[in-house]
Amino acid sequence: MHIDDWSAGRAGARSDKGVVAGGHPAEVEAGLEILAEGGNAFDAIVAANFVACVVEPAMTQVGGYVRLSGYDGRAQEAISVDAYLRAPGAAHERLFEIDESKPLKYYETPWTRGYSAERGFKSAGVPGLVAGLYWAQRHLGRLPWKRVLQPAIRQAKAGVEIGFALWQRLAENQGTIKDYPETYKVLFPEGRIPSAPSQTAHGERMIFPQLDETLARIAEEGADGFYKGEVAQRIGAFFKENGGILSAADLAAYRPRVMKERPQRYRGFDYVTCYDQVGIECFNILEQFDLKRLGADSVEFLHLTAEAMAAAFVDSIQYYGDPDMGFRAVAEALANPALGAWWAKQIRMDRTLPRPVQPADLKAFAFEPIEQRQELAWPPKLQGTTQLAAADAEGNMASVITSISASFGSQVLVPGTGVLLNNGMGNFDPRPGRPNSIRPGAMPIFAVPTLLAYDDKGAAFASGGSGGYRIMPAILFPFLYWLEFGRELPAAIEGPRLHCQGKDTFIDSRVPPAVRDRLAALGHKLHVQRDDPGLNAFGRVSAVARGKNGMLEAASGPAWLGAAGGL
Repeated sequence: MHIDDWSAGRAGARSDKGVVAGGHPAEVEAGLEILAEGGNAFDAIVAANFVACVVEPAMTQVGGYVRLSGYDGRAQEAISVDAYLRAPGAAHERLFEIDESKPLKYYETPWTRGYSAERGFKSAGVPGLVAGLYWAQRHLGRLPWKRVLQPAIRQAKAGVEIGFALWQRLAENQGTIKDYPETYKVLFPEGRIPSAPSQTAHGERMIFPQLDETLARIAEEGADGFYKGEVAQRIGAFFKENGGILSAADLAAYRPRVMKERPQRYRGFDYVTCYDQVGIECFNILEQFDLKRLGADSVEFLHLTAEAMAAAFVDSIQYYGDPDMGFRAVAEALANPALGAWWAKQIRMDRTLPRPVQPADLKAFAFEPIEQRQELAWPPKLQGTTQLAAADAEGNMASVITSISASFGSQVLVPGTGVLLNNGMGNFDPRPGRPNSIRPGAMPIFAVPTLLAYDDKGAAFASGGSGGYRIMPAILFPFLYWLEFGRELPAAIEGPRLHCQGKDTFIDSRVPPAVRDRLAALGHKLHVQRDDPGLNAFGRVSAVARGKNGMLEAASGPAWLGAAGGL
């Protein structure tokens, strides 16, 4: 067993037995432990995910959500488990008052007064993480459920050593977490930021009290150990006492969306995205162009990816709503290859589409366009999401995004449980009458959480990303570098990226100045950025792939926030 820690270089590994990639070395170690004991890729990714809830508490926690896409090697089929948050039963489209004094936020939706949708007791949606992982492991895994939870229980008892990434998240959020005493006393012992590592000392350890007991209850009782009984009652009571709307009844009613998606096609591969229309539309546009002929370092390749990304974002932001809430036909229209072909005809190689890019006219599908304010979407810092991927020698492959939305989610830690809740209600549009408006039981919009591609030989590539809408370049570019240009997985993940939501183009500083100048001449208004430990400019990604010789590969990036290992 071997593992590459994060460093200034690559985080990558190869094996013919099994590989795991994730956002933290402890997650990868847990996945490899389970593989070594005879578990498959689904057992490994579930074990790693629960460990992530302990070692990356700013990014994910038991009170968060997951979206998983996997390939069942025995059945030779892809399955997606969408365990995204759902709006509580008492939620409604006028739940939050809009703050008109601020421009639209990064997700193209307004801020709310007092940040009530962004943090605090009304910001928490019904968490799906436990339900989604339980379904995936019991239906697709091999080992006993209780065994798969043991690495996380062990880790929760030991706590996590404060590293630089967690220390930075604590420093950034200390001012707002002070409003939540139960959370503050755990995250800031004695009212201070815990120490990070130095040349002479380890970082302090952070332990969430009773989290190990909650995980042990889940191990014994399955999903019911979280959604029913003492844990659910404590969560519901604490939220009710503090003006929240999340209830024990909401928890008991939660169900993930399990899908055998109709696979999409790209360059001879079938693929699924956990039913995400942004990624599908983007690939449908790019399918119309010979990217391999253009070359990975060309102006034309970067121009086309920016234009395709822009078109896909503006269409989904304009039209997408939860398919189970009356928007199924819209979702299907956005994934229609004909829409991708139409956009390809609009794209010019000698200039950009007019900015801001306007959505496609879907009136032919009997949908009425909705007015959208047009303001610049600025990139986020590192927020509350991480990602994992795993593959085994039996042909199983899986990728997952796991999140609590923003850093430390709602910032509400429920006493007696160790559970930190998400702030996913901020992912809805707080304005009424829109496709992504708040509806009881609804899931909000997302963008390209996972990608799983396969052909007649079986699973070939799986990746999960984190970074809000910057998940798009984190998923798109490594897959294109790997498939179109034949790069090995670590090099594919390491390649430069860009991001565009229909207005300005954010471009990697590693793209040569001469190429950037030519893109600007085409009409791209460029913002040059680079990933560093404090800015998630182009998303985090963990991926696994089947090499040309059948060898399994795993890689994560940026390398300072990722790890990979193999048996």
